Amino acid sequence: MEADGLFVYGPLREGGGNHAWLKRTNPIGHSLAYAPGRLFHLPEAGCPAMTPGPIPSELPPGAGWVVGEFSGYEDDRDLESALDDLDQLQGLEEGRFERRVIPILLFGGQSYAAWAYVFPVDWLPRLECEGVELMGGDWEAYL
Repeated sequence: MEADGLFVYGPLREGGGNHAWLKRTNPIGHSLAYAPGRLFHLPEAGCPAMTPGPIPSELPPGAGWVVGEFSGYEDDRDLESALDDLDQLQGLEEGRFERRVIPILLFGGQSYAAWAYVFPVDWLPRLECEGVELMGGDWEAYL
């Protein structure tokens, strides 16, 4: 699956502590978006953790959807450059996150595929024990 842009759900969102890092990658715009999955707050790390999931039967917002933003880029080269930059911030080499292409749904109803930094699904038992599940799927609202 090819990606059309980037889905962010934590401090990279507008108003978040790392949004400036995202802005320096020069996205051409962003829009409210939803991704299927589960969202947790990790109290010790002070950050969110998303695990991808199946597409819920109900449209967002609601259970099974994570609230975030979709950022688009001029072309594939710009998107790849942004991902190279963001991989460092997200600690990809440390194995904390993995970058995957996931389906997303924009607020207006259009569906796309986007890169997202998510926790591996096999971490789910650990997240359920150590994290606080955010049933509304919105880390910004939780804070």
